[in-house]
Amino acid sequence: MGHAEAYWVVVIERFSAYGLLGFLMSFLLPGRVKLACTFVIAVAVGLELLQSLVPDRDPQFIDVLQKTAGGTVGVLLAQTILAFLPRPPS
Repeated sequence: MGHAEAYWVVVIERFSAYGLLGFLMSFLLPGRVKLACTFVIAVAVGLELLQSLVPDRDPQFIDVLQKTAGGTVGVLLAQTILAFLPRPPS
């Protein structure tokens, strides 16, 4: 009963969502790779911990790994793009 998504669709969805978060955080904090990665990882871990408070949710460590990997890739991709953009004159 109901519609169940394939597991790989869920993995791509998590990876992409946190990749976008990391990408945007990296543009918000240019040159601060560690801070952007730390923020994305903290959000992923925090949301998984909060899932343990909801009875019908099941937090899993593999979910945290997928989310942090996506966020880190997003941060690194944005930092790579920022490295090749011309800097405004000061």
